[in-house]
Amino acid sequence: MTSPRMTGAAYLLDKSAGIYSRRAASRVAKQWGYRKYGHAGTLDPDATGLLIVLLGRATRLSRFISSSRKTYSFGIELGTRTDTDDTGGTILEKRPVPPIAVEDVLKVICNYTGAISQKVPDYSAVRVDGERAYSLARKGLKPSTPVREVYTEKWKLEELTGSEIHLSVTVSSGTYIRALARDIGNDLGTGGAAFDIRRTSIGAFSIEEASKETRNTRSLLSMSDVLRDYTKAVLDEEQRMTVSHGGTVKGHQDGIVALLDKDDNLLAVAEGDGNILKPICVFTGS
Repeated sequence: MTSPRMTGAAYLLDKSAGIYSRRAASRVAKQWGYRKYGHAGTLDPDATGLLIVLLGRATRLSRFISSSRKTYSFGIELGTRTDTDDTGGTILEKRPVPPIAVEDVLKVICNYTGAISQKVPDYSAVRVDGERAYSLARKGLKPSTPVREVYTEKWKLEELTGSEIHLSVTVSSGTYIRALARDIGNDLGTGGAAFDIRRTSIGAFSIEEASKETRNTRSLLSMSDVLRDYTKAVLDEEQRMTVSHGGTVKGHQDGIVALLDKDDNLLAVAEGDGNILKPICVFTGS
């Protein structure tokens, strides 16, 4: 991709700990010369791993990525309970940890597999009565955060050493890893706080493609590749003109479809019903 500024692009960043996602994205945007930028899927400041930074017109593609399932590795420090549900928060309680068997952990994990209800952490960005939950928590208040239905799968127990558990899991959008650590620790009777949270994939995007640097051509993706998870359809010139004015074209595809020209440039994103492709996000002609 020789001229990413002409349209837009995505950058796969391996975010470091100690920086907010928005700040990390701004550094990438500055490196590539974009004023407009965003990211798909926020990582906590202390979390590391895959952050998809969207540049230029690609910011309009966020909704097609954010809903993808994500895979994380993380640790749980048993016997510790904090206000943020991770080890970076203020300690609320410390308790001794009795011997925990692998079977005990696996049994609890089974209860957190599939569709589950999860209480959103007090220190989160959800709005409660018009204010961010973390803002209320910092004021010493107890925000009434919602309980949400989320989905988890592909649990793997990586290691169990004394009072520490190391796990990996794939989750639906909106799942809080900190809350999983909290709840698993509580079910084991010790309490628990997350540490070393690392995101290793988002949909079809893997941490192996990402770079810790903010400028690495290997980690820069075209707009069409941003939609690699979706079905694609190549348009001829007549169809391109139709789509550029928001018109529909014939197509047998169902669901979200990336509409491309013969050179693999993204022209639009459409929704198909098996007969017609209706543009819902148009780039050509704009």
